[in-house]
Amino acid sequence: MDNVYAPGRNHLFVPGPVNIPEPVLRAMNRNNVDYGSPAVSAMTKVLLKDVKKIFKNTTRTPFMISTIGTGAWESALTNTLSPGDRIVSFLIGQFSLLWIDQRQHVNFNVDVVESEWGQGANLDILALKSVDATAHTIKAVCIVHNETTTGVNNNLATMRKILDHYRHPAFFLVDGMSSICALDFRIDEWGVEVALTGSQKALSLPTGIGIVCASPKALSCPFGTTSTPNPGYVSSI
Repeated sequence: MDNVYAPGRNHLFVPGPVNIPEPVLRAMNRNNVDYGSPAVSAMTKVLLKDVKKIFKNTTRTPFMISTIGTGAWESALTNTLSPGDRIVSFLIGQFSLLWIDQRQHVNFNVDVVESEWGQGANLDILALKSVDATAHTIKAVCIVHNETTTGVNNNLATMRKILDHYRHPAFFLVDGMSSICALDFRIDEWGVEVALTGSQKALSLPTGIGIVCASPKALSCPFGTTSTPNPGYVSSI
């Protein structure tokens, strides 16, 4: 089979995966380890402790999953919500569109708030929708922190203030795929219930690890009680 790579360094010119820095490549140049070895447990414990730092997290639980961004989002959604639940989601670019499509495939009731691409999320609409706080029909608010396709990032602190102002109990779920570890991200301070990122973005690692951070509220929710999943949905993990 012909070698598909040109001589020299192979450069990636895509939003992600990113080019892996030489120090990271050299750090990976080591022998395989027995997965049953105590060294693996010790290393995993250190990684889970250290990964909290990129979220500015002291109260939430991190998870490292063998998956890509799609799988991380699916895990965040299906472990906190039930099919049929109403979700407010902001459409501001291609990646936010993909996440909305996924939620619709899993049979969530997606209330799409669309803005012109190149603009941020319309938070005035969020304020209007939050007036329903007494009815609690909105179970979650989902947003992409940084929309890679347009380069627009959203003000998560303001979103949290709106939800708090109306005392809305909706889960606050954030896709931080291209923002966490690259932009300022404060999961505790901004009251984000679930946030996620991937190894192949700002962490500059190979593709394959989804990192999800969940609040005590998210971990204690009685998910999966309102209806059954769509048996025809095939995950793209």
